[in-house]
Amino acid sequence: MEQDSIKRDLTHSFYDGIFANMFATLTGGVFLTGFALFLGMNDFMIGLLAALPFLVTIFQLPASYLIEKSGRRKAIAIGAAAAARLTWIPIVIFGVIPFLSRPAASLFVLGLIFLSYAFVTVSYVSWLAWTSDLVPEGMWGRFFGTRNMLCGAAGMVVMVVFGNFLDFFKDRGPEWLPLGFGITFVSAVLFGVVSLSFLRRISEPKIHHDYLPRSFRTQIWRTLQEANFRRFLTFAFVWSFSVYFASPFFTLYFLRELRFSYGFVAILGMISAFADLTGMRLWGRISDKVKNKAVIQSASWVAAFLPLAWVMVRPEDIVIPILLQLIGGGFWAGINLCTNNLLLRITPQRNRSLYLSVYNIAGGLGAAAGPLMAGTILIAIGDLNLHLSSYRIFPLHYIFLISTFLRLASRLLLNAVREPEEATVGELVRILRSVRGLTMVNGFNYLLHPFIEIAKKGQKIRQKR
Repeated sequence: MEQDSIKRDLTHSFYDGIFANMFATLTGGVFLTGFALFLGMNDFMIGLLAALPFLVTIFQLPASYLIEKSGRRKAIAIGAAAAARLTWIPIVIFGVIPFLSRPAASLFVLGLIFLSYAFVTVSYVSWLAWTSDLVPEGMWGRFFGTRNMLCGAAGMVVMVVFGNFLDFFKDRGPEWLPLGFGITFVSAVLFGVVSLSFLRRISEPKIHHDYLPRSFRTQIWRTLQEANFRRFLTFAFVWSFSVYFASPFFTLYFLRELRFSYGFVAILGMISAFADLTGMRLWGRISDKVKNKAVIQSASWVAAFLPLAWVMVRPEDIVIPILLQLIGGGFWAGINLCTNNLLLRITPQRNRSLYLSVYNIAGGLGAAAGPLMAGTILIAIGDLNLHLSSYRIFPLHYIFLISTFLRLASRLLLNAVREPEEATVGELVRILRSVRGLTMVNGFNYLLHPFIEIAKKGQKIRQKR
């Protein structure tokens, strides 16, 4: 009976993730950058917009303290998620409908997005602390890999559909774009509300209160006293700074410098999401065998050189961007999945939400500082465009080059972090060599396995009724 309850909870979590990621996709990435350009934001404001999700991680500390004191992880996660999604209603009203001038609307929208992200970060730390207790540790790799794969598939679909939808309105004239953005963001809110209906059906295990220090400061200090966790925090800060020094500007690069359409950028996003969802499934199974550190060490080599590769892309190129999205999506899937799993493995179950908050703040500060510094550099150098023969060098190319060097340097900090039962990169390579290519039939069954399982469970429930 308990096993059936866990399966039911995991299924509801899959559905929650699917609709939650549809909301996140439509309120971020190409849609948010396009909206920023529509409002007339400059490079620094776009950098600030990219930094907001990470600046708000500071709110996780009081949220974690509240979680540990009250034990109400589920209630906090649902309440904060609902507030984050409903905040987009006034964003639509003041950003799309011309109540205010463009500069005033930009500032007002930035403030509301900051508020939405603040609720998102509180919801996330509550959800992760709740879910890490709900899912048995031996299933973390498969569960998060499968869930992230399903989320990626859902994000891929809405990205392409609404990307072409925006192109349709853009082609009819710039005066039609506000309606396109309005419909897109309202749809995102509706998807977010559906996500909440599944989230509330998931059960909540009893929180572990074996030891809870009285002082909030004492709790934070206890997390920082652990040397291995401190080393991981250092890696998280520097790596996040290196990555987000460039990554928020890729969509701007696609739309403004390479002059890709919303539809083509959406297709690139779909390709990346497809590579991500297949990679999540593969890396999830591998991480259960070799754990996580070796995966991050290997995949980060590729991630480090991706900004440098994008410098070589020209506006007329089609094949190279597709290849870069395939490679990047596949390897970033391993980094994102295994970084999350490594965090869970090196932190104790007791008062875990506090460790998660401190980690997210360290990584968040690095991720916030990166685009802010890059945006400042872009404003300082202005329109410094150079021409080498027929090749044009944009200011964003300097940002991509700097990011490549920073990533190569920062990934070395992971060597000092110790993971329980960690494997070497050599062992990972041996396992990768044993992975056989997917045939057409087996490949599709492998990718569709989570969907097939959910469909079978739904059919069984209907038969019981």
